[in-house]
Amino acid sequence: MDKNRAALKSPMEGEIPLVLSGAWPVKVRNLVVRHVELFFILVILITVTVVFFYIPFYKIAFLNFFYLPVLAAAYFMGKRQAVLGATLCILLVVFFAYFHPEWFNQMGTRVIDTFMLIAIWGGFLILASAGVGALQERVAKGFEETRQLLEELKRSRVTEEMKEKVEKTLYSTMDPVVAKLATEGKLRFEKREISVMFTDLTEFTRYSDQHRADIVLEELNSFLAQMEPVIELFRGHIDKYMGDGMMVEFGAPVDYDRHALMAVLAGWKMQEKMKRLNAPWKMRVGIATGQAIIGMMGSKRQAYTALGDRVNLAKRLEEVCPPGKVCIDEETYQAVKPFFLVTKVRNSGYSRQADQEVLDRVDALEAKLANQGESPQLLYDLGKNYYQLNDAIPAIRYFQRALELDPDSTEIKVAFADANMRKDEMEKVQVKGMLHKVTVYEVGQLKDRWSDVTVVPPHLSEGYRSVGQLIEIPEDVVLGVESLDGSVGHSRMTALLSYAIADHLGLNEDLKKTILFAAYLQDVGKEAVPHHILNRGGSLTEQETKLTDRYVPESVAALKRMGYVDPHLLEIVNHHHEWWGGGGIPEGLVGEAIPVGARITAVAESYAAMTSWRPYHEPWDTRVAMSELRKGVEKGRFEPRSVNALAELLAPPA
Repeated sequence: MDKNRAALKSPMEGEIPLVLSGAWPVKVRNLVVRHVELFFILVILITVTVVFFYIPFYKIAFLNFFYLPVLAAAYFMGKRQAVLGATLCILLVVFFAYFHPEWFNQMGTRVIDTFMLIAIWGGFLILASAGVGALQERVAKGFEETRQLLEELKRSRVTEEMKEKVEKTLYSTMDPVVAKLATEGKLRFEKREISVMFTDLTEFTRYSDQHRADIVLEELNSFLAQMEPVIELFRGHIDKYMGDGMMVEFGAPVDYDRHALMAVLAGWKMQEKMKRLNAPWKMRVGIATGQAIIGMMGSKRQAYTALGDRVNLAKRLEEVCPPGKVCIDEETYQAVKPFFLVTKVRNSGYSRQADQEVLDRVDALEAKLANQGESPQLLYDLGKNYYQLNDAIPAIRYFQRALELDPDSTEIKVAFADANMRKDEMEKVQVKGMLHKVTVYEVGQLKDRWSDVTVVPPHLSEGYRSVGQLIEIPEDVVLGVESLDGSVGHSRMTALLSYAIADHLGLNEDLKKTILFAAYLQDVGKEAVPHHILNRGGSLTEQETKLTDRYVPESVAALKRMGYVDPHLLEIVNHHHEWWGGGGIPEGLVGEAIPVGARITAVAESYAAMTSWRPYHEPWDTRVAMSELRKGVEKGRFEPRSVNALAELLAPPA
């Protein structure tokens, strides 16, 4: 470093001077760039001076030469510099014409003519410089905007690619809905009512001990690949995998109103699929509904999860649940009782051997009852044993029958009264880890609305029950949509009623089947309607009504995406909200212009909706429903013939 400093100070000592080291051209270039206009004027001045002093003739003709530097200035430096240069040229030419007029009069022109020519030339020179300069600036501005746009597109493309990579990574490790909301910053901590599901596989530990790790993982992943689509169908959020078990939330992160129904349908469908898989293990499912804290938990490594008493209860319900079953708590039961058949789980305690001994005595006493007939003592003994099993219903039944045979027995009276007093407590289960006993229900089957004699008379139900077998469309196609607003079973009910009406009207078999399929599928577009509107208890606004009307064309679009292309089927779906007197959607068709299948399914759908549970009303009596349909005929909504056909089908046989 010292040697270099010495060299700079002492160029005479054989070192290269700074002037010759290459630094001075850079300084000169920077100077030129900073004072480009000054140098341009200087060049013009020198050029004009040289031209008029050293070219002895044709000064007027040579004025056209100045277009070249001026236009060049306009192209490279813009309008302002070009106009300045042109003005300078004109001033210099006027200066020389004034002091040396003889230079411009070599062709015999007069002085006045010379200045007129210079004025004309100067005007065109300024116009040319201004025009070309303005054009250059516009082109330069467009070029710069294009360049900036390209830069932004490049940055945007890079950002988009990075976002896609991040989302792809998130989606592979996190629920897609949670990942999307997380990237948009829309997740938050909150306390909300949700339903929580826990699942677990029995005998899986033994299976994993007996097989290689790769086989175990392959089998487990294959099992999960079957279960995950079911959870996704009913909009569950898979919180975490816990070995061979899962924790799933319904109603979070998206706040679905019918989250309890979605959870139970998911658990029930998962158990149905387990039976078809023929797996070497069975599954237990526990579901609880209530308030829970939800949000992103963790500091650096975060996960969307739920906390609270309901989460713990769901886990305990899974632990007491029999293999192959779904167990739910009281809150969940209240939400799904319109749709499922359930049974209460008795409190068997923790001593399995003691329970078995009591069950053996019950079997022996019931066999004795069948052989010897009823007696007060035998019935009382049976009641006592059921009471010991905490099974209140049969205990009360046997005590009551014993009391009818021996009404004066104080012992039987006390037992009967005690069983009735403790009935509610006996029917609850002492769940490990919970301070108080809870009522536990075991989910059975979905209720068959077609078998409900209060809605469909037995003669009609039995006459068309086999028609349900003609519906080859998978139940999952409609069940996921029906879970949004609690209309489970509505599609099947509408389809069978539509077929019955079509048959009563004497339509041909092909058309009846088309009507059957159309009625079954015509509500699949409800998924496009916001779920809170579907569950609205009060009246809808005009804007909300327009949103609900969207589901009709969306149903057609969804069916096309699923591969249903029969034009007759799509026509029925598209027009089943037309009014017989006009004014319906989507085209406002009138009378016979409405497809006959659409007229029929409109009547069947309305009857099915009125006589079923909805978030905004309890099931209506059939007479009230038929009265509303007749009012609809008077208002021009329904075809009279279809309503009359339904009335005749519901009437008692002669």
